[in-house]
This record gives sequence, structure tokens and C-alpha cells, in this order.
Amino acid sequence: MSASKFVIAAETIVNIAQAEAEIAGLKANSKANNEAANASKIGAYAELISSLVGVKLTKGNLPRAVSKKVKEALLVEGGCKEATAKRYLENSVGALRHFDFASQATPAAVREMFEAEGVTSENKLAKLVKGGGEKTKAQLLAEKVVGKWSQSKDDNGKIVQGNVFRDGLDDAELDEFHNIMRELMAAREAYRNTEAAKAAEASAANENSTVDAAVAAFVEEGLGAA
Repeated sequence: MSASKFVIAAETIVNIAQAEAEIAGLKANSKANNEAANASKIGAYAELISSLVGVKLTKGNLPRAVSKKVKEALLVEGGCKEATAKRYLENSVGALRHFDFASQATPAAVREMFEAEGVTSENKLAKLVKGGGEKTKAQLLAEKVVGKWSQSKDDNGKIVQGNVFRDGLDDAELDEFHNIMRELMAAREAYRNTEAAKAAEASAANENSTVDAAVAAFVEEGLGAA
């Protein structure tokens, strides 16, 4: 589909606007409301992505004309704020690069592919399409401390490793970090050893109490000697 002929369906924008209205109404912090808000957001993404699957990406991005039309529709008819519209575009294009959507994929088909990869919120979608979806807490922390490789895009817009290593802490800070780590690890081991000793002592005391109670009962029944 050429960029000049692209027209985003009014129904798509209406559905996104309704989803955003529902999300705005879910202001309480309960788990149920958070889940409902996430479901509405993912449904909105599915609508938008479904409308874009027929557009050919140029170096991994939407043609400028298409991107402009979508953003205007999100801002005007969709009632989205600038930052919200920006996230919709960036994450949707990232999803188009990451997933192998059929050219006529429906919103339901998009949601199914999301579910298959555990994408249940905008945050999870963003992490997945930016290459950070599988990182553990330990990996993320290590990258903050030591640093990590930069990222770049190949000719198809896929995220690949760049050629620059971005430092975390500087060398002096890293030496300090190692020293603090050694101190904390020693304290942690000492504490756990102490806790283990306490647990063993408590277990022994419990066993002694049980034996004493059994002996006392035995004596009380006249089956033993006091």
C-alpha cells in the first residue's frame, strides 16, 4: 500500500479513543482496575497495528506521510496527548518489525500473537520491541553498574548490537562498588550463618521441650520413675 493512498479507518480511531476513555476512568490502584486498563490499552494497540499491517515499512519505519496521518488522527479524533500518540506509534511500528503479522491480520489475530509472547501491557510491549523483554533484574542492574553495548537498527529496522560500549559507573565508582559489594556479601553471609545457628538452636530447644513433655506424661501415668 502506498503512503499517499493510506487512510486510517475512522472506526479504528474511535475504538482507540474509547479505550483511552476507559483507561482514564480506571484511576483506582486495585489489581482488577490495573488489569482492565492494561487490557484496554492492548486492545487499542491491536486495533492500530491491524490497520497498519498492509503498509510497507521503509528501513523499519512507517513512511513519513503515513506516520503523520496516524499521529494527527490519534491527536485530533482519538483525543490522545502528544506523549501518548508518540508511544502508540513507536510501539506499534516496533511490533510490526518484531512480529510476523499476516497482511490482513485482524485485531483479534494481533491480540493472539501478543498473548503468545506474554504481552499483556503497554510496558511489556515496549520492552519486547526494544529488545529488553527478556532481561532479568540481575542483568538490568549489571548493565547499570558495568555498562552495555549500544543498539542500532539493521536495514530491516531490527534492533541489533551497536559498536559502542556505554559505561555504567566510571572506573573509580566501579572500584568503590566492588568494595561495598564485598562488605555487604560478608555481612549477608555472617547474618545467614547467625540465622542458621538460631534456627538450629530453636529446633533443638523444641525437640527438648517435646521430649520433656513426653517424659512428664509418662511419669504422671505411673509408667515410669520420677
